[in-house]
This record gives sequence, structure tokens and C-alpha cells, in this order.
Amino acid sequence: MKITEVEIRACSPSLLPGAVIDAVDGANLRGGSAPEVVVVSLKTDEGITGVSFGSGGLDATITARAFAQVKPFFLGRNPMAREQNAAEFRWFDRRWNHSPIYAYGPFDNACWDIAGKRAGLPVHELVGTAADRRAVYVSSMFLSTPQEYAAQALEVKARGIRGYKVHPPAPAALDIEVYTAVREAVGPDFPLMADPVATHSYEEALRVGRVLESLGYLWFEEPFYDYDLQSYIRLRQKLDIPIAGTETIAGGSQLTAQFIASGAVDIVRTDPSWRGGITGALKVARLAEAFGMTCELHTALYHPLELANLHTALSMSNTGWFELLYPLEDFSFGLAEPLDIRDGYAYAPTTPGLGAVYDWDAIDDATVEII
Repeated sequence: MKITEVEIRACSPSLLPGAVIDAVDGANLRGGSAPEVVVVSLKTDEGITGVSFGSGGLDATITARAFAQVKPFFLGRNPMAREQNAAEFRWFDRRWNHSPIYAYGPFDNACWDIAGKRAGLPVHELVGTAADRRAVYVSSMFLSTPQEYAAQALEVKARGIRGYKVHPPAPAALDIEVYTAVREAVGPDFPLMADPVATHSYEEALRVGRVLESLGYLWFEEPFYDYDLQSYIRLRQKLDIPIAGTETIAGGSQLTAQFIASGAVDIVRTDPSWRGGITGALKVARLAEAFGMTCELHTALYHPLELANLHTALSMSNTGWFELLYPLEDFSFGLAEPLDIRDGYAYAPTTPGLGAVYDWDAIDDATVEII
């Protein structure tokens, strides 16, 4: 089998004709609008097409060009040779492109979609199913006040979702107010997580982490940039709350191994969007499992891409959660049939491949460029 055609679509679901993207406001991730997205389609000489969504950044027409740098690598390749493709892409990319971390993953996901369709199996069965569902928690966007977070957390709990992760607004003093208000709102037993998205100094993280311990949060995620290895090591030595990291690092499982060996984190993070597709995400999961560690999957943002995340989660024995961004409605663009979420659990797709039923009319309407 060979890939004969690669189509890359830049889509702006929220962009009205003539509108201008406000990059500054977009970077604040306030929610309330569907984010930019790239759609990658790989067509083969056997008539099977694999599709995956990918990160659109603040402007999909710009981001799509990063995907376009990967396109010539895949033309003429066998989509079933995923390990070979991943290894040889590292050589190809190092010698010329230095692609962003989000560029390769959707191509690998689309190859898994092809493989599942060819075999007549959902991807999680092709890999090896570990579970038929995962508990859903949602992550906030960046809100303004403790009261807004508390109200949203109560709304999430009332919808039957099984956990809530706070992306606080910063600075650290305000973050503590937010964490406290959310815990007081939802009560002592509702699962909560904290992710300040690399905004703390070591001293701030130590102070905030001790508050989170007293409030019973499940984990403390990415208090520093992932490259700040020494701060992670020091913080983990001081705190009892599990420290989660490695979400944004390049280097896949190899660099994740250095975090584990250095004692920098208790929980590793990966996903099939930023970390080399399903192939790369599973490598990180298996590595963590060998060390008796939990691997939690970072949200892939868009629900069609979350299907790749879900197949990965269902193929892992060392994960317990499935993360979605909130409000859920902001990220559902592109699916004609929604994710199967019942009683706070995301259930396994049963159709071949990734199992996405795409709303191609909506995708066509949002397409601003095809490469």
C-alpha cells in the first residue's frame, strides 16, 4: 500500500468573512469560540483514506504550512509501516525542517485510521484493548475570578463529569484563591487537578503545591516549563502531591525517559497530537508502565482529534482519565456524531479506524485554504 495523495486543510470555524484574527486575545484562550484547526487526509492506492485533525494554533493558514513540510515525506510511503516512518522522519526532519512538535502526529494518526479501516477494526482493538471506557474530566479555560471558576466547577459536577482541572489565571496569589474557591464549591470528594501552565517560579510552586496538598487536589501539573528539569526535581523532593510533566517536550519517549530517570515527575504526560501521533504516545505510555508510573493523556483540543486520544487511552493499562476542554461545545467542530460520553465516561468507538463520522459540510464551510 502506498500514500498517493496528501490533503491539508486550514479551517477557521469561528472566522466570519472579512473578520481579523485577534492573536493577543486568542492567546488568552478565553473560550466561547471554536479554535483554528488543520485537517490532514492521506489517500492510498487501495482506495482507503485516513483522516486526522491537527493543531491550528492562532491562525490555521500559517500553521498548515508546518504540516506542509511533512507532506513530501509521506507521499509514496506505506501507511502500515508506522515504526519505520517514525524513525526515518526523525532523520528527515533533523537534516532540514525542525518541524514543530504538533506537525507529525496527525499524519501518524491518519495512518492508524487507514490501518484500522483496512483491518475492519477500531484502532484500540488493533493495538490491544485495555478498557472499554475512561472517566472524563474537563479542564477550564483561563477565567478571570475565583467566583467564575467555582461556578464552572459546580456546573461541571452537575453535568455528571467526573473531575475538573483548573487552569488558573495567575499570579500565584490569585491562583491559590481560585484553587480554594473551587474546592469549597464542589466539596471535599470531587476530583480536582491543578495546571498553572508553566507560570511559577520554584518558590511560588512550592507555596502553591503545599496549598494544593491541603485542599486534596489529585496532581500538580506543569508548574514550570518542561525544560526546567532541576526545578521539577527539587519540587518533587519537597511535596507529597504528585507532580505531572513532560507534556510539551520534544524527543518523545527518549526525553521522557530522562525525566523519569532523574526523579523529576510522578506522572508523565503525552498525547497523539503533540507527541508523535498514536505511535509516539504509546511509546511514552509503555515506558511509564515499565517504571510503575501513571501516564495521563493531554487533551488533543478538538473532538475529532480526541478520538485518537481515546483510542490511545483505551490501549493503555496505566491511565485512568480522559481529558476534554470546557466548555465542551467549543471543541466539537467537525463531528457529525458526538463523542460517546455517558455517566461521566467516554466509551470506546466500535467502527473501523478512528471511528470519526465527520461533518464534511461544516469542514468545507470553514476551510479557508487547501494545500
